[in-house]
Amino acid sequence: MTKIHLTINGQSLEGERGQTILQIAKENGIYIPTLCQDDKLESYGSCGMCIVEVEGNNKLVRSCSTLAEDDMKVNTDSWRINQSRTIALELFISNHTGDCKAPCSLTCPDNLDIQGYVGLCANEEYDAALRLIKEDLPLPACIGRICPHPCQTDCRRALLDDEIEINYLKRFVADRDLSSGQPYRPAQKPRTGKHAAIVGGGPSGLSAAYFLLREGHDVTVYDENPEFGGMLRYGIPAYRLPNNIISQEVQLIADMGATLVSNIRIGQDLSLAHLREKFDAVYIAVGMWKSIALGIPGEELQGVYGGIDFLYEFACGRPPQIGKKVAVIGGGNTAMDAARTAVRMGAEVTVLYRRTRADMPAEEIEIIEAEEEGIEFLFCVSPAELFGSKGRLHSITLQNMCAIAPTGPGERSKIEPIEGAFTKLQLDSLI
Repeated sequence: MTKIHLTINGQSLEGERGQTILQIAKENGIYIPTLCQDDKLESYGSCGMCIVEVEGNNKLVRSCSTLAEDDMKVNTDSWRINQSRTIALELFISNHTGDCKAPCSLTCPDNLDIQGYVGLCANEEYDAALRLIKEDLPLPACIGRICPHPCQTDCRRALLDDEIEINYLKRFVADRDLSSGQPYRPAQKPRTGKHAAIVGGGPSGLSAAYFLLREGHDVTVYDENPEFGGMLRYGIPAYRLPNNIISQEVQLIADMGATLVSNIRIGQDLSLAHLREKFDAVYIAVGMWKSIALGIPGEELQGVYGGIDFLYEFACGRPPQIGKKVAVIGGGNTAMDAARTAVRMGAEVTVLYRRTRADMPAEEIEIIEAEEEGIEFLFCVSPAELFGSKGRLHSITLQNMCAIAPTGPGERSKIEPIEGAFTKLQLDSLI
């Protein structure tokens, strides 16, 4: 290759013909900013950040795409260059919507401004933190008690010492607001004259009401239960989410102007056609209240309950007669809720899970607290058949499973039945 000699910032340098100014500068430790250059790609020069002055040329040139020449004199730093780079950068970010988001916010299912309210809490600006949270989350006191907080798993503070207790901060400012005597009520736009019906008074329906009210629309919420809250009230045990917290946050939405109508079942007491005729919009938020069937023989026996059905009856003050020995099938949060509720009813509880403990989708704290409450766990078993006498459950046969270790990150164990290997348990009830 033919050698060339040039000067950059008064420094005599040697390069090869065919190299760009930027390449020779980088080889000699001279910094020229660039946003679009990559050694693996063909030079494009779109960002305009790498511009330099070349003696004899009145125009600034892009160093990433300008070939160096023999005896060339280059300057990389001047007022004119810096002004041009500033303009290029401003144009580059002119459509950028704001600061890049932290990993905690990116993993938040509700896309909350987590770093924003954590920073406000750090400055003891708790009212401002609550207002920021309620821009996107209508029920922070409820969610602050049950959220699985994936944000904390990705908290960057853990790289230094410990993750920030993001969820507890949300719960703290929400509880502080509820106990203040004058809880925060967000601003609402002028009335639009539009009226929306919402079918279902659970978290989805209540959230829809909250945001519609803020936009100035009238809202009527219908629910078939005597109390509002949906799964918050009837699917999550009160030891985790007290009813008074639910009632307070529901009341805040009522105070914003929502009309709450309970004990109304759409399709029975009111028709969907009637709602469509009477209202400008109808939002269906009935939730998913049916437990998943096991699909095994004996499931029709008395003493076999779906997890959602069991928790609902308990919340309504009609706890089933479950007896002394109870098994719960599953490894998620609903299974933990059902198992811990059964313990509070005086039962001896065993959780049956077809994979390993490490594979359980329930929150770790829920599993630990279940263990502390005396709940037994039986892993690598899958329900095969239920047996009863006079229509009442008395035992379960479990297929023993072999767990095969996961091969990649984020995967759970694969399972295979062990041929001819079964376990039998005597039971009074199965959830």
